[in-house]
Amino acid sequence: MRKVINDFWIFSSEFLEFIKHPTDSRIINYNIKKNVKYIGYILIIELLISIIIIFPIISILEWIEPIIETKRINYKESTLIYAIVGGVIVAPIIEEITFRLILRYKLVIKKIIIRNTWDKIFKYLVYISIILFGMVHISNYENNSVFFWCISPIIVLTQLLGGAFLSFLRIRFNFLSGILYHTLWNGFFLILSLISSIIQEPYTKQTSNYDLKIEYREYCSLKNQKFSMSITENKIYDIEIKDYSINHLLDSVVHYKREANDYLIEIQLNSKKGLTKQEFKELLLEYDRLKK
Repeated sequence: MRKVINDFWIFSSEFLEFIKHPTDSRIINYNIKKNVKYIGYILIIELLISIIIIFPIISILEWIEPIIETKRINYKESTLIYAIVGGVIVAPIIEEITFRLILRYKLVIKKIIIRNTWDKIFKYLVYISIILFGMVHISNYENNSVFFWCISPIIVLTQLLGGAFLSFLRIRFNFLSGILYHTLWNGFFLILSLISSIIQEPYTKQTSNYDLKIEYREYCSLKNQKFSMSITENKIYDIEIKDYSINHLLDSVVHYKREANDYLIEIQLNSKKGLTKQEFKELLLEYDRLKK
């Protein structure tokens, strides 16, 4: 335990020194074991900071104004395979190439910049890459208010922090370390979202008129997608919906524009006397409030 604490302290000191004075040099006494160990330390630290500090702050800000990532889900881009390939494999590679590949004095850099000049501008390149990596993720959101733009640095704080850690790994260790950590980070939250979806209890409601069951879905299955609704004299009697988004349903069925993050649901409804569209809308919005 003492050795782990000592190693962790050494890592923290090296990282803070890197942030204060970034230099283009590999870590002292490099080896694979140290490489893997530091990736583990970074994962633990970033998770703790995000869970204890960043996510609670963002939750508080959402009380003032909803922070919207997706107003209308693209079903083809919401499948599990798309999330794995796009989010866990492809995105880390592209982002590491875009933001951090040049952060070593190698390849074409040597041919266009002399070493002395490179050393002088290097720390600014590191800081710029971290800031750009964070700010480019603002495009993930659909908000456009003055308030949102004022708090945008807080919204992308996890990306700014991640950019600092990824730059440290890329420069002090190697390019593959950054890709590996980036993949682990994205993969961790993908697994977490899957677990959350699986353990989440379905919403059920029974009255003398209807039986209702609504289940949240993290990812869309295009093969299983289904939309079946029995309407007679403007009353809804039966519904079976699989892997459709709540915003899509509210918009298409009851013409209601929900200004909040979209998500996937499954619905089963059987009604003896039927429900008006207004009553169906109120049921969906009641579920939405309880889900929050």
